Amino acid sequence: MEAPDGKENMAAPDWSRLREEFPTMGQWTYLDTARKALPPRCQQLAMQEYWQDIEDTAGAAAWSAAAVSDTRVAMAELLGAKPGEIAFTKNTTDGLTIAAHAFDLRPGDNIVLTDLEHTANLWVWQHWAQKGVEIRKAKNRGGRLPVEAFIEQMDARTRVVSTAYITYGTGYRVDVPALAEACRARGVRLVLDGVQAAGVIAAPLASLGADLIAIGGHKNLFGLTGLGLLYCREELVDELCTPWLKAPVAAGSAKASAHLNSQFDYVRTAHRFEGGNPNFLGLHVLRRSAAFLQSIGIREIEARVQHLTTLLIDKVSAAGFEVKTSRPWAERAQIVSVAVPDAGSLMDRLRERHRVVVNVKDGAMRLSLGFANSEADIDRAVAAIREETGA
Repeated sequence: MEAPDGKENMAAPDWSRLREEFPTMGQWTYLDTARKALPPRCQQLAMQEYWQDIEDTAGAAAWSAAAVSDTRVAMAELLGAKPGEIAFTKNTTDGLTIAAHAFDLRPGDNIVLTDLEHTANLWVWQHWAQKGVEIRKAKNRGGRLPVEAFIEQMDARTRVVSTAYITYGTGYRVDVPALAEACRARGVRLVLDGVQAAGVIAAPLASLGADLIAIGGHKNLFGLTGLGLLYCREELVDELCTPWLKAPVAAGSAKASAHLNSQFDYVRTAHRFEGGNPNFLGLHVLRRSAAFLQSIGIREIEARVQHLTTLLIDKVSAAGFEVKTSRPWAERAQIVSVAVPDAGSLMDRLRERHRVVVNVKDGAMRLSLGFANSEADIDRAVAAIREETGA
């Protein structure tokens, strides 16, 4: 494992030292990474480097195609994919929009979503309903979405299943490999909203079996808002028919392998889903953030988040609150949903009186943690919740 200074470091991560890379955590108990991740210092340094390059070299590095390619390689290595499977987008919704226009569906076909989706993964598919395609929803079972919930909605006319890898509310983690197997057996394409999993769950994207995975960069990838990515399984790149993007280049043509490092040449890779100037600043920051995450190790991050969220579940349960999130780690990630009275008002009081930042989703309090949180954060948050509710 490489440390931020470039030296080899095989020791376990020093979580206390890593916490110091997040200045805001010295002033706030921040348990809202599922909305936005606090920026580490590497973001600030990357933005300063970007500006300095523009001043010093007139943007030779800041606006270079090679820098875009380097970021693509870095994100592919971090997330477990091939560089040619990674397209840069504006955010998760942008990636889902590409996916929602990418298939040649016909009247009488159907698409399966779920009843636990973020609105972003509902809106983008609605145009198909006007074209005679049925929109179905897998129904949750006590906040869980087992594979059977999807299968019972599929039939011979199902063409696409789209779901969150980790649901935004209760934080349920769908068994994507099992769902992908069920989809493949039926000739169904699988699309994922992967934003809550990226940077937390160590499973490589290519191992999940999904066809398309949309990810925003502003949560646990520590990127800026306005930049995300879309993973497209290599075998599928040439089949997608998104109408506003350039068609793939014919196999074997000279253009098919020209200028592979350029963001402006459309080649037979997921780059064809990009158009025009990319978010150069965002890409520079994302590349630095990828190096930061790699220096820690995604497996170590996942283990740390598992430890912290398990501790949080234990403590809020001991305080008498109902935890709506599944307890087995295979069914959750960084989100812990807790039933509390008057959740919206409580959220405001926690921020104003205790400097504890949480969120409210689906009427419940959503607490979400990153590796830089601490056991002390959990103690402060639970104490504040108990004080404000009289528990």
